[in-house]
Amino acid sequence: SNSGRLVQWRYKCSEPPGEAKSDLEMVNQLLLKLRELYSKETGPLAEAITRLTWDYGTPADPNRVLKELNGYDLATGKLMANFLTLKDDGTASCGNWIYSGSYTEEGNMTARRDTSDPSGIGLYSKWAWCWPLNRRILYNRASVDLQGNPWDERHPVVKWDPAGKKWTGDVVDGAGAKGPSEAYPFIMLGEGQARLFGGFTLVDGPFPEHYEPWESPIKNPFSSVQSDPAIRIWRPQEQGTPDKFPIVCTTFRLTEHWQAGAMTRNLPWLVELQPEMFIEIGKELAGEKGIANGDKVVVETSRGKIEAAVVITGRWRPFRLNGTLVHHIGMPWHWGYAGLSTGDSANLLTPHIGDANTMIPEYKAFLCNVSKA
Repeated sequence: SNSGRLVQWRYKCSEPPGEAKSDLEMVNQLLLKLRELYSKETGPLAEAITRLTWDYGTPADPNRVLKELNGYDLATGKLMANFLTLKDDGTASCGNWIYSGSYTEEGNMTARRDTSDPSGIGLYSKWAWCWPLNRRILYNRASVDLQGNPWDERHPVVKWDPAGKKWTGDVVDGAGAKGPSEAYPFIMLGEGQARLFGGFTLVDGPFPEHYEPWESPIKNPFSSVQSDPAIRIWRPQEQGTPDKFPIVCTTFRLTEHWQAGAMTRNLPWLVELQPEMFIEIGKELAGEKGIANGDKVVVETSRGKIEAAVVITGRWRPFRLNGTLVHHIGMPWHWGYAGLSTGDSANLLTPHIGDANTMIPEYKAFLCNVSKA
């Protein structure tokens, strides 16, 4: 799955080498071993394991897993068509309601690869499956007026057919599915309309405010409050200051790397494409520091320091912020102490901050210094 909600079935390209197993099979074997151990115990804690439905086979069949996520009508034994018919009276099962509809009596919807696009706007509604209900665009009723007429007639996302009394186009979003005027489009908001501010559910207030990162080279130009007062700080004594660390650093992912380095550092062809940890800096900073392309440099923060090769590009140009010239650099987060390609980890430099509402760490903006190794 991805952040666009598209769920695509993947096929195994090769058997794992040696004693290696898939993630699914490792979890499967772990549960089976736990069940074996708990079978000697009694009581509700043991029964949470021993009476758990776990019938995926050995090795585990991912089809069975997705079917269970989709859910069954327990009265008929058939797979649920979607979550709209789920019940809370014990006659239906569903592992996760958003995935209900992904594997039905018609087959594995996530495995579809139909490239037709009758919408003409790039919905590709029969390519894999989108949660929920295979809806490709959330809040798609915002693309029409309250009578169901598209704001853009040439590129309609959804459209109300008054003669047929039905919607055409994408799977329509929300309570107005029976008619365009029954409810406002933004179904996840109580008033059904778009908001210019975040309501009263955010810890740091309903209105947008600009805060500088916990470590910043400048004073906040928009507010008297420098940083978000509601963030979580685990090691406040490790805050870097611009007099010692005047350069802004950020982390990024490489095209050749998929998610985390534990996977990509162990694939020979990816190691060949990205052989070592590096720091990317701009030409201006390189000139000031006397650094040449390929040199080894040390990047230091108040939390630690790492050494890596330097790549000089024209992408990283200095900012002028509040009258101050500020350089910035970047580094991938994929390297570590293990794998076919090892190197210093960016995690040795990053601050231990959680944002106010989700606790997502602040790894994209912190202060550092750079010197030749």
